[in-house]
Amino acid sequence: MSLVADFSLPRSELLLEGVPSDWTGRVEFERFVPASPDPLPFVRVRGDREAFAASARADSAVASLTERDVTSSWTRYRLAWTPDARRSIRRLFGDPVVLEAVAVRDWTFCVRFPEFAHVAAFRETAETSGFPLELHRLREESRTEDAATDLTDLQRETLALAIRRGYFEVPRSATLSDLAAELGVSKQAVSERLRRALALLARDAVGESPSR
Repeated sequence: MSLVADFSLPRSELLLEGVPSDWTGRVEFERFVPASPDPLPFVRVRGDREAFAASARADSAVASLTERDVTSSWTRYRLAWTPDARRSIRRLFGDPVVLEAVAVRDWTFCVRFPEFAHVAAFRETAETSGFPLELHRLREESRTEDAATDLTDLQRETLALAIRRGYFEVPRSATLSDLAAELGVSKQAVSERLRRALALLARDAVGESPSR
């Protein structure tokens, strides 16, 4: 069975190094596989996209940044990397499949590997490439991961933010109000997203169906 690992990386270590530390937007590399012609070619940005675009275009690793799609909640950009940056990214992500790559205050990566030896090789490659990745969790793929793919983008985003901000810790490091303010929505919306997401994951974990 495949392994899934969660890593983090300081935001300044990959793009966004020029964005102020108090920037509260969200950047998400769209899911990709190594066969993609260009590594990490598309990002979706929530929050102050002008600050993101200015910092990205000033980044020495970015050859060009092109705005592709704009919605009321996010903007999609096409990134072209410099040759050196492209080699570094391919050296790091040349084999594993990146399921998620998101930056809020730090970069967080969810990466799939065929077996443990590949995880060790990935970490060694990251270190030699100058990326100080920190491993937070290593697990086998399971039905819970399958359930996670059924979450909506908003549910997944809210749940991930709640985890990062310590909403589920005892005592809590963040409240519903804190999460709502960061996401720009109401407390009720945050509560509803979390309740539905947790209900889906819990039902899948214990193999129960909702009562009718």
